Amino acid sequence: MALIVRRAAAAKGLLAAGAAVMFIAALLLAGLTAYAGAAVEAGVRAAVAAAAPAERSVLVRGAAGEGRDEAVRVAYAGSEVSGASYASGWAITNPGGGATPDANGVVYADVVAVDELRRYADLTAGAWPAGAGAALAEPVAKVLGVTAGDTVRLLDRRTEEIVPVEVAGLWRPKDVNDPFWLLLPDVFSGRLPQTATHGPIVVSREVFEKRFATGASAGWLVRPDLSGATLDSVARTSEEAAAVAARLPEESGLGTSATITTGLSTLADRLERADLVRRSALVTPVLLLAVLGGYALTLVAVLLGEARRAETALLRARGASRRQLAGLAAAEAFVLVIPAALLAPPLAVFLVGHVPIPGGLSRETIPGGLSRETIPGGLSPETISGGLSSGTMPLEPALTASVWLIAALAALGGVVALTVPALRKARTYVAETAGRARLSMFRRAGLDLVVVALAVLGWVQLRQYSSPVGAGVGGVDPLLAAAPTLGVLTGAVAAIRLLPPVARFAGSRLGRGVSRSALLGTWQAGRRAHAGPMVMLALAVAAATVSWAVAGTARTSLDDQAEQQVGADLRVVEEGGAPDDRLAQLTALPGATAVVGAWRESIPLTAGSDPAELVALDTSAAREVMLAREDATGGAPRELLDAMARGRASRMPERVLRPGQITTSGGPVRTIAVFTDGRRLDLGVSTDGRPLRITGSVPGLAGFLVLVPADTEVTWRITGQPGDWHGISRRGAAVSAEDDGTLRVTGGFAVTPLVLREPVPVAMTSHAFTELNASTDRTVFLAVQGVSVPVRVVEVVDRVPGTAGGAAVLADRPALDAALFTAYGIAPRTSEWWVSGNPSGTASLTGVRVLDRRELARAAAADPFGAVSRVALFLAAFGAVLLAAAGIAADSRATAGRRAGELAIMHTLGAGPRLLARSLVVEQAFLAGIGALAGLVVGLLVAAAMVPLLVLTPTAVRPVPEPVLEIGWPATAGSVALLVGVALALSAATAASAARRLPAARLRLGADR
Repeated sequence: MALIVRRAAAAKGLLAAGAAVMFIAALLLAGLTAYAGAAVEAGVRAAVAAAAPAERSVLVRGAAGEGRDEAVRVAYAGSEVSGASYASGWAITNPGGGATPDANGVVYADVVAVDELRRYADLTAGAWPAGAGAALAEPVAKVLGVTAGDTVRLLDRRTEEIVPVEVAGLWRPKDVNDPFWLLLPDVFSGRLPQTATHGPIVVSREVFEKRFATGASAGWLVRPDLSGATLDSVARTSEEAAAVAARLPEESGLGTSATITTGLSTLADRLERADLVRRSALVTPVLLLAVLGGYALTLVAVLLGEARRAETALLRARGASRRQLAGLAAAEAFVLVIPAALLAPPLAVFLVGHVPIPGGLSRETIPGGLSRETIPGGLSPETISGGLSSGTMPLEPALTASVWLIAALAALGGVVALTVPALRKARTYVAETAGRARLSMFRRAGLDLVVVALAVLGWVQLRQYSSPVGAGVGGVDPLLAAAPTLGVLTGAVAAIRLLPPVARFAGSRLGRGVSRSALLGTWQAGRRAHAGPMVMLALAVAAATVSWAVAGTARTSLDDQAEQQVGADLRVVEEGGAPDDRLAQLTALPGATAVVGAWRESIPLTAGSDPAELVALDTSAAREVMLAREDATGGAPRELLDAMARGRASRMPERVLRPGQITTSGGPVRTIAVFTDGRRLDLGVSTDGRPLRITGSVPGLAGFLVLVPADTEVTWRITGQPGDWHGISRRGAAVSAEDDGTLRVTGGFAVTPLVLREPVPVAMTSHAFTELNASTDRTVFLAVQGVSVPVRVVEVVDRVPGTAGGAAVLADRPALDAALFTAYGIAPRTSEWWVSGNPSGTASLTGVRVLDRRELARAAAADPFGAVSRVALFLAAFGAVLLAAAGIAADSRATAGRRAGELAIMHTLGAGPRLLARSLVVEQAFLAGIGALAGLVVGLLVAAAMVPLLVLTPTAVRPVPEPVLEIGWPATAGSVALLVGVALALSAATAASAARRLPAARLRLGADR
């Protein structure tokens, strides 16, 4: 023990540096582990709170029956259950002009009795029904044109009985994101999507049982307890829900009528994958910190070995074995790492508790929250319509076993790093004391080249994988995940291999000049036994460069994903039919600069292949709205849109709906005016002998839709509208007008102008182009709205903006609308709106989903799972600076001490103190320059080759579009400048100290002989 203490006292400076390096490494690794664990818990809570309503609940639908309500509630005991009953076979007589009838002109009614409505809704007009009245959601009241105090006449289509129902009050949801509204899916638009059923019209339970119970169905909304959710509890809840769903139909008596839907399994799977991506993202910073810490400790061990070379040689000459020397080194190392192993974990947890996640997610800040689809950060553009919290999400780190384990492993690595040099094979006393140190075993065995080969292999594999996760240890492929760290290690390899030839070259060039300090400094650098500061700087600079590149690329990718998904600054998707004033509402939004209407649908390509997404919008107007990265459309998006607009050969003439009248026979006949921008205007119903008068003028008229009961022959004639008109039946058959303009048709038909029909200009992705076996020099046909439409491919693109990035077709809407309407009488309605600018006030819009490009990117950036990797990368860059500073400081001090004798001799021979001090600074500057340059070059190469392949979505796949490298030059340049500055400052301080000690060193010359 006395020997250990005396040895430690003689090398207290280096041992203190080793202890500092060990503590820094253990603190960073333990802090990263604690932060990751706490952030995952916070991330799960935030993800569950912000999840889509369907992912936090179970919806059960089936035929109503006695005892079924109680059976469902018993089956889901422990969960909150809400119930509803739905009438069947009811229609609305004489609805308002906003209602959408079916092909037979029938407007159906959604009459409901729902439990606990008053708990989840706010009354906005009138009163809650006390007797036979009904309460209507505001959207359906607007569609039907009624308010509190009016009467809605409901028709029982089975008995033809008409039941007048007074509208007692109007209401709106308190929280649009509450799963409760899954029971009433028409509450936001006033109409069930893709149907002619309007509602909800809510009556009391007593009234429902008395008047509407015949043929009724029932629904139950189950909300499991997800408070304090964890990954395990969410998975367990999902499994329990699946087990109940399997036995519920038989136990409840619902039988085959039961329909049970839930997104709990999707939520559990998404969270599991997000955690897998988090673990994968943590591999790179953890390995970088481990490599930097390990090398810093190895450097200290090498410096200790050089400082104790004579002492070790003497001990070996007196009979000390390698085992005994290794035991002394291990005991010394154990004492050094104990403080780090014991103090780093609690200190790391304390510090992490004061590092909250910026911009944490919550259901209150992001309506709709997270969805199951893979879009920026796992957030669904379909469900996000609000902003982000400007606050933070505090963490609650715990001193878990994993934190202690990582600290223990770091300590064990420190002991190994400080002990292994003592195990090398001994040489003779003369060789140890007089000869130069040999190359490291690492280089002699060629293991440095093996590192380079592994890095190249990892890069090759990474390019071939769709994702570096999903296999291997903990779901992470070790070689793929370690590829960036192996690439960083090549920086050290390159620096070590480059040092001798570069030093010789620099020495030969400087030897021709008059700068003796530069010549001496480069000569000393070239004869060093090791390149400690150079390698440390190479590793640190490469690690910092890769860290900042990963963080910057991931953040830029979130913006690109949001832009691809939305396609514009803002996209407003209609939940039901668009009201007539929607365009005016959007145009009036503060900050909106342009609004373009569009519609989309899935179209088949070839048998057995997935359908493609068709987006139809006015390519002339969209050039001011559409956003996309240039690689998506082969250039600026407006260039593609201009080419498509030039290829438009036909479109609907924009006429004006003028005053006139419609006369019919064989009615009732409903006539709807169709406009070129997708709007519709219900002109009303006409019957025999009662003409329908048109007053006022409306521009943009495209034609008319005439709704007639099936198999009913009618005549239809309009006056006051100039131009030639002809009829088109639903089967696409042309109907010629009689001399006086009368059209005689059986069933519904459309009235359109005569238009020259030409192929529709489209752009499509390469996948769709291949599946269709299309060509740019011939016409191909697409199945749109169930009919065949001729199209001409103007351009083959990589991606269509506003889609998920798969097979898609972008069509010119004016040309496509003209082809559908004039050939088949099909008039697609506007289903979404593309808006440019930075509009505000979208919360006032009803019946829509708002997709905001900026908010999507911000929400994805605030995802706690993603924040973990960004903080980890910052820690890696910050830790690289700390560890490099500690290693360089130790090397500078040891080098000055080791050179004391040499410097004293040179001073005796006439070299001045300033010359010798400058030579030490030049030596360190030379090494620092080579190290920083090698590290920067290697870091940039590794970043360019690997970083875009490492950026993943929360579902562990590569994002769409593919990430583009973002270096983060300010942070990278700052890190390089800081590291080089630290190296130069330390070397300058050490050189000044050595110069002051020269007189004393001269007096001790020969004292050890």
